[in-house]
Amino acid sequence: MKFIIHRKIFISMLFLGLTMLGYVSYKRLPVELMPNAELPMLFVQVQSRIEVDPKYMENQAVIPIEGAIGTMEGIESMESFLNNRSATIQVNFQQNVDFKYTFLKLQERIDQVTDNLDENFIVRVNRVDIQQLTNQFMELQVRGTGGTDRLRNIVDQEILADIENTDGIASATVFGGKERSIEVTYDLAACEAYGITPSQLRNAISQNSRNRVFTGYLHDSKKQYFVHVTAEYDNVSDIENIIVAEGPVYLKDVADVYFGVKEEETISRVNGLDAVSILLVSDSQANLIALSHKVQEEIAELNRKLAPKDVEIVVQTNLAETMEKNIDQIIDLALVGGLLAIFVLWMFLKNLRIVSFIALAIPVSVFTAFNLFYAFNISLNSLTLVGLVLAIGMLLDNSVVVLENIYRLAGKRYDADLAVVQGTTEVWRSIFAATLTTITVFLPFIFSSDYMVKLLGNHIGISIISTMVISLFVALMLIPIAAHFLLKGKKSKNIFYEKVTTNNRIIQIYVLLLKSSMRGPATTIIGAIVLFFVTVFIVLALSINNLSEVEETQFSIYVTMPTGSTLESTDLVVAEAESRLAEIAEKKDLISKIQAEEAILTFIFKEDYKDIDNRSIAEVKT
Repeated sequence: MKFIIHRKIFISMLFLGLTMLGYVSYKRLPVELMPNAELPMLFVQVQSRIEVDPKYMENQAVIPIEGAIGTMEGIESMESFLNNRSATIQVNFQQNVDFKYTFLKLQERIDQVTDNLDENFIVRVNRVDIQQLTNQFMELQVRGTGGTDRLRNIVDQEILADIENTDGIASATVFGGKERSIEVTYDLAACEAYGITPSQLRNAISQNSRNRVFTGYLHDSKKQYFVHVTAEYDNVSDIENIIVAEGPVYLKDVADVYFGVKEEETISRVNGLDAVSILLVSDSQANLIALSHKVQEEIAELNRKLAPKDVEIVVQTNLAETMEKNIDQIIDLALVGGLLAIFVLWMFLKNLRIVSFIALAIPVSVFTAFNLFYAFNISLNSLTLVGLVLAIGMLLDNSVVVLENIYRLAGKRYDADLAVVQGTTEVWRSIFAATLTTITVFLPFIFSSDYMVKLLGNHIGISIISTMVISLFVALMLIPIAAHFLLKGKKSKNIFYEKVTTNNRIIQIYVLLLKSSMRGPATTIIGAIVLFFVTVFIVLALSINNLSEVEETQFSIYVTMPTGSTLESTDLVVAEAESRLAEIAEKKDLISKIQAEEAILTFIFKEDYKDIDNRSIAEVKT
């Protein structure tokens, strides 16, 4: 201990360096509302060009695909869902797999088995279930001149690929406008003359075009690179010159190939007007806040490129913004809690210099703990922030115990060196034991074999354990230095030699309460229990009431139509809903995205919606 108090500069610089390094770690920590609790999952989706018996779909598509997938490493479980037109195989992987590499390997397995399936089956591998509209995290609106068909063409040609290539985007679905396509109209007589079937033409076209085929990976000293081979058609003549039979017989010999327009498959409207929108879906392992920043950077770059064409991409809805607001609110509450803890200390110690030195334990402990967050790959989320808030309330205890004991010895006229050394030595075992017991409570959660329990233990436990451990070192090293500095100062007598008297108002109240409790112990115990439950009830009631205050400024309505419904019939239902929602005074925007059998309507509130009819979002919904 003498070594510590005589090495003030060394110890101070040590903690200063750790705090600054912790700030660097803090800036690099990923931020998310909640830690990712989902196992890595991929979806194999099978579409049939014709209606088939579900049993046929199972035997001819699902079972062969499941057999090919089952030999892969790291699979946790598989689930399959099918009907007469489609099938979805959900593949759940273990938590420690390389998600990108696993996705590519699964694509490779599916490519190997696809050639042996019925020619009417189309098989794709996706990071999310693309048949669900509820997985969106961001919606983009594409605005410009020339009509929706022109905008749709620009989206397909110049926007979609760049956004889809953003790491973390599972799919990007375009709504609105008519999609351009290559139409192939075959001559039945010519095909019969050459002995060629329509399925042969279809297979020849698909086999000669692959968007991305995984061929392996390369390593260098620092990185691993995935290698893909692309084989896309560049123009119509490439398709016309495909060899479809021996001879050679070209596609242009038996069919006409030309540009056309696909039948409209989706509709997008904003406030009843036709629009072009892009619905972005993240994969299960993406950090939505970080992904949102990446997408917005990509959008800014695309807007610069598209400015000469009078086209602009606007973010209409962004789930990550709500998450960031919630995280900021939690951080603000944590700061308020820390300030309240310091204020309570000041009420008892009545000395700003002492309180200031003790308050140093908070930023030093928290920022130094961020180094451990970074080392253990722990993100900043609601769980870790709650853990930090709990730790802030406890970390001051160690510093107060050490300083109070030094305070007591200094009051007995001990020499400054002796007061600091003996005062710290007398209590270090006690605060070490107290800290160790707190840490021990959370250790079983960290080493649990259950994934969800371990997830909670890692985020809450590590945040508390790391902060408490650092606070122990602060109490045993930094606080003694601060106390020694104060004792050696000119005003040390005024600070440390004050005597506690019964004239102190707080002590008088405490003595009165103590005497009352000792006269009626049973009443005191029962009263404490009643007070505990009353407090819990009040806290829960306030929490429930406050839920209405943390409202989003939008809500969504999901429309599900019967199987076999057309785009037109779904559009009629949505149009009726739009007309009713348009009458709501609080409406700012109403966005509709319509497909053949489902649709989603997003209602966005005005900023001052509470002042219009004095209604909450829940009341507007009803």
